[in-house]
Amino acid sequence: MSRLSDELWSRGQPVGYVSFLTALVHHGVIVEGVTSVQVASLDRAGQWDVGTMPVEYHLLPRDLWFGHRVEAFEGEQVAVATPEKALLDWCWLAEELGLDPRLDEMEWSGVDLGRLDRLAAETGVSYRRLLPPEAASRHDQARL
Repeated sequence: MSRLSDELWSRGQPVGYVSFLTALVHHGVIVEGVTSVQVASLDRAGQWDVGTMPVEYHLLPRDLWFGHRVEAFEGEQVAVATPEKALLDWCWLAEELGLDPRLDEMEWSGVDLGRLDRLAAETGVSYRRLLPPEAASRHDQARL
């Protein structure tokens, strides 16, 4: 039986990392359930079963290939996006697929907004549509 860690590593380097909504749930930023493991990849797209779990691979541009670290996920050591990078990956993917990126009940305390701002500026990916009006106002006030 294949393991997720076997799928996401090649020659000691990550070839995919857990991101998008899956990483946001993993980090406690959202509580919405996800039905598959969402993985950012440079060379694979589609859905496969890895062991007993469905895994969705999404092609990510090479310039967005950063912001992940190896940590425990579902009992395995794999590369997982930081909360801030998972948010940007999700916003990028939602735009690519024509989806509304807004998420219900986000726990913003688990997100470093300064880091998120820096990453958004570096990548050109906007996360502002995720912010509810009251959070956007507080965020703008904090930046002044």
